[in-house]
Amino acid sequence: MNNEFYFLYHLLNYHFHSERLLVQPSQVTPITVAFFADRFSSISESEATPNHILNFDIVKTNAGNGYHPSTGVFIVPESGIYVFSWSFRNGFNHAHSTQLMVNNEEVGLIHLRLDVQGSITGTGIAVIHVNKGDDVFVRIAVGSGMIFSDVSGKSSFSGWKLN
Repeated sequence: MNNEFYFLYHLLNYHFHSERLLVQPSQVTPITVAFFADRFSSISESEATPNHILNFDIVKTNAGNGYHPSTGVFIVPESGIYVFSWSFRNGFNHAHSTQLMVNNEEVGLIHLRLDVQGSITGTGIAVIHVNKGDDVFVRIAVGSGMIFSDVSGKSSFSGWKLN
């Protein structure tokens, strides 16, 4: 009987150990996500109105293909913590506030007003968590006058995922 017990014990032990599946942790390589674009030309006073989305049509970098220059919208390709930066230029007697938006929520705001000759550039930076599929864009909150983008300085929009 000891031999039968011994045989049965080893048979069951072998069966349980041979059926056990050891799952190895998977290594998901994050994709590189980064974009940088600026405007080719200034935005006219008639176009620089509240809720107007700024499209930055000269794309210098678009790793991950999330930025869409025709609409000015960055569609988040992968959830995570991102850094976004935007800048714009105003001239004499012009004033604007621009908002960094995620979907329909304001996450950043900068305001520029210049009451003397010349031009001024303002830059906003935000470090935020966004989800895959979120729309991130810059729009005008309020303002009067043109937004400049020319050889003296470009209006721009950029973002990148922190890994």
